[in-house]
Amino acid sequence: MALAASMMASPPRVGDLAISVDRAASLATAHIDLHPAQIAFRNSPALYRAFVGGRGAGKSWVGAYDMLRRARPERLYAVYAPTYPMLRDATLRSLRDMASTLRLERAWGASDHRLTLHNGAEIICRSLDDPERARGPNLSGAWIDEASLVPQAAFDIVIACLREGGERGWLSATFTPKGKTHWTFAMFGGDRADTATFRAATGENPFAPIGFADGIRSQYTHTYALQEVDGAFVDLEGAVAKREWFRIVEAVPSGGQRVRYWDAAATEKKAISDDPDYTVGARVITSEGKYYVDDIIRGQYGPGNVEQVISQTAALDGPGVSIVIEQEPGSSGKLWAASLIRILAGYDIRAQPSTGDKLTRAMPFLAQAQAGNVSFLRAPWTADAIEELCAFPVGSHDDQVDAMAGAFAALAKGARLQTIDRRILGF
Repeated sequence: MALAASMMASPPRVGDLAISVDRAASLATAHIDLHPAQIAFRNSPALYRAFVGGRGAGKSWVGAYDMLRRARPERLYAVYAPTYPMLRDATLRSLRDMASTLRLERAWGASDHRLTLHNGAEIICRSLDDPERARGPNLSGAWIDEASLVPQAAFDIVIACLREGGERGWLSATFTPKGKTHWTFAMFGGDRADTATFRAATGENPFAPIGFADGIRSQYTHTYALQEVDGAFVDLEGAVAKREWFRIVEAVPSGGQRVRYWDAAATEKKAISDDPDYTVGARVITSEGKYYVDDIIRGQYGPGNVEQVISQTAALDGPGVSIVIEQEPGSSGKLWAASLIRILAGYDIRAQPSTGDKLTRAMPFLAQAQAGNVSFLRAPWTADAIEELCAFPVGSHDDQVDAMAGAFAALAKGARLQTIDRRILGF
């Protein structure tokens, strides 16, 4: 049963921390529901506290609530997120929505991202793209949202700012864990003085959509689900994919849908790296619920040669193989994809924008492999492709993984690709 933590005109309930708010009378109708792990986090007196949870476990929600409840009159606080887009699209939304619900917002400064509460407390909201920018203010408290995505240098700088009024300030961190080698495990995974950690799995949040936890779990391997769904600190190295998941076959079905997915190496990385990325084109077939990797083309091609390789491969594959090109962010990626689509106008081809990190993109494909639904054609490239999968995500290269996962994602969507409206590319 969900527990509730409400801001009422009367004193807070036993076990909840006190708050100084000069508009208590207007808060009589404000009611915030928290689940047990969130309430334990809220009520902890530890100087450094972490709420560690799976996706959708209510991390940002309780982080925002906790910040607003702890804000003392006329004091300065800070809210941090790993990047500005994450601050703008997630953390800041949670904070301002909560402030509105609790009727605490007096003013919002859009230019300097400063939230002023009715009790005079100020909360500055910043990204940690450049940790050095966190230097300067004397703070009474700070909240780092998605802390596992920020470098330890940023954390070290922030805690050194917790000194307003000659007092030690508090810090809370909300995040999904990133393994036992990450600094967040060293800080919050053990038994340190003045530190408390509270964990919640996705399924423990009674306010999440019905079936949400099971739905995302089905898209992850078992080990990755322990991290992303159960909120556990696990070592992913050598455990994301296992060699025994991948069957090797002598032939693949003649029917079924076929996709060739291209992950092209960035030319600027080729110029500066001693071990440049590869351009990879992985062809995957789906038939009767199974997936077969039946061809991989991989090379470190010079500028201008990639288009030629892709065109020649399309001619060899024939019109029955759909083509997907991974479109890198930015105008140059869009123009490159548009140029290739024009060159291969007679083929079923589209561009797929590159979004999210490679580990997340690979999970649905690896989940199918763990279920025994992925096979490889025996070929000279097979051993190298499986080796890269088993080293992922800590291996020196991941281009083949990205291409195979991309082909799988295109096939999993079902339809032939010519239904994609090419006008999204501007022609």
